[in-house]
Amino acid sequence: MSRMQIDFIKCEYGVSYGGRLVEPFRYMGRIVSDRFQAEKIEFSFPKIEIQMTSLLPDEKDDKRIDWYNKLPIYYRRKNMVQVILPVAKKEENLTDVFHLIDEVFDILTSKKKKDDTFDTEKVKTSLLRLKKELQTTDLWELNHKYKVLLRQEHIEKVRQDRVIREQANDEKKSLIYDLRFYYQLPNVEEYGYFSPYDNQFCEKIFEKLRQKKFRLPNYTHLYIVVSDSFENALCRAVRSEKWHIYGVAVLENHTDYATKNEIEKQRIVFDLIKQGLNDIAKIDKLDSRTLNDVLDEVEQSVLWK
Repeated sequence: MSRMQIDFIKCEYGVSYGGRLVEPFRYMGRIVSDRFQAEKIEFSFPKIEIQMTSLLPDEKDDKRIDWYNKLPIYYRRKNMVQVILPVAKKEENLTDVFHLIDEVFDILTSKKKKDDTFDTEKVKTSLLRLKKELQTTDLWELNHKYKVLLRQEHIEKVRQDRVIREQANDEKKSLIYDLRFYYQLPNVEEYGYFSPYDNQFCEKIFEKLRQKKFRLPNYTHLYIVVSDSFENALCRAVRSEKWHIYGVAVLENHTDYATKNEIEKQRIVFDLIKQGLNDIAKIDKLDSRTLNDVLDEVEQSVLWK
């Protein structure tokens, strides 16, 4: 029996609520999903997406107000169910959280089709039992446990994807369309740490790869992800779409970067991009000669000045 995926996510309709449950309830969707799997409660769909939203305090847009007043909204898609809930405030305790969860499953029950497999009474009983158990559970400890668990699952997912790519030898027929640089480093702002060199070098390398008709197997966008360890980089490198791929690069002593002079910073950023691109090229058996010819050209033309 496969695990039902239950996600609390941000509503995209330009409203104020962040969309994820706050800690220590961050992983409640997975906790509920695990309970359903343990009790062999099956559903006709593999995913439930729960979007939460609230109006901005000074909202004046009549269309948004009208849309909000029609909530909750239920959508049934091919492989998932989506529910958008109005939320007046962020949840503060277990009762608040289970109020949201119960509301979702009440909506699913009211929209249940004849051929849907889930047992509504079994679901209700399971949720009541789980709520009672969690009332005597250290929720912060449970939150940490799931944080570690999901991190390891993400890393393993990326490792398996890399193994599959190494074993494949797909035809390289897609022209590169984009090259970007991302990073996730402890105690470092998400934007601007490697600026302007990350964007400058990516643009130059991308232009030359396009000129040389550098081809890719089944994706068009190359993303470099940098972290302070290989595993941390893998955790950030989960593919959400098939049209892009991540190359991994590691900068262990990342806090030293801020102390470097501009030439040293250029070298570090260029080496990270080179490391990430060669990581992709090695796994997917890309044209490494062309890639490194381009990297050499860019290095000779723009670096260390």
